[in-house]
Amino acid sequence: MIYTHLMLGTPFSISPNPATLHLTPSLKAALHKVRRTIDNRQGLSCILGDAGMGKSSVLRYLYGAYESESGVTAAFVTEPEISSPYAFVKSLCQVFNVTPRRSLLDQKNALKEFIFSEAAEGRNVVLLLDEAQGLNSTMLEIVRSFLNYETNNAKLLQIVMAGQLELRNRLKLKANKALKSRIIMYSLLDPLSLSETKAMLNHRCEMAEIEVPFSDSVIQLIYDAAGGVPRDILRFCDGAYALSQLTGEKSVSPETAQSVIDRESQIMADEAA
Repeated sequence: MIYTHLMLGTPFSISPNPATLHLTPSLKAALHKVRRTIDNRQGLSCILGDAGMGKSSVLRYLYGAYESESGVTAAFVTEPEISSPYAFVKSLCQVFNVTPRRSLLDQKNALKEFIFSEAAEGRNVVLLLDEAQGLNSTMLEIVRSFLNYETNNAKLLQIVMAGQLELRNRLKLKANKALKSRIIMYSLLDPLSLSETKAMLNHRCEMAEIEVPFSDSVIQLIYDAAGGVPRDILRFCDGAYALSQLTGEKSVSPETAQSVIDRESQIMADEAA
């Protein structure tokens, strides 16, 4: 599906809205490396991180930037179709509005024709591919084959793959050695520090035009429970803020925060089971 801009919901929504993305040094470094690879038309870059570290938000941020840039044709695949190689290529063609074909070979050729046609008009074609840890070796080889579309000086298709750390393990397999060697830049998203967590929450509250409803001790409590994972921090904050509003608290108490942490942690454990 193609990304459309989303408005901010609750101040601490876990939705990957680029408008709410707080650019930590780690995220700034990742964006710089990816943009350098894309703008220099070098081909393939990769963003790695555990679940909840902000990979989707980074891709949406990049898509928002490149979608409005003249001379660029950008597409964002939020969840590639992985039922078969044909379905995978068809899902990539869909985001570029390339006509569906009846076979894998015909579908790949249609995408190739589109990429060369865009290049002939001087356009840089950018494919942002989320949830890439789900791709098997056959599909990763298809990705590698797209990097063969090139001139003497540039790749005609720029690909950014984002995935959980199992993608890194998959790229180490012998079958994927050729693709791994084509990756120009890796970016690993790290957990937030406590100071980065405070800055992220301040950023969210400024956007929502509210006072920060968490004391330093409550932020520390939430940070420790979440282990610095942005999605979990926001999940705990959202629940605690909503409960404090329901009970009429002016700010989130440690007891309210702990009750939400206990409840949400159990829910997350059940989801993982």
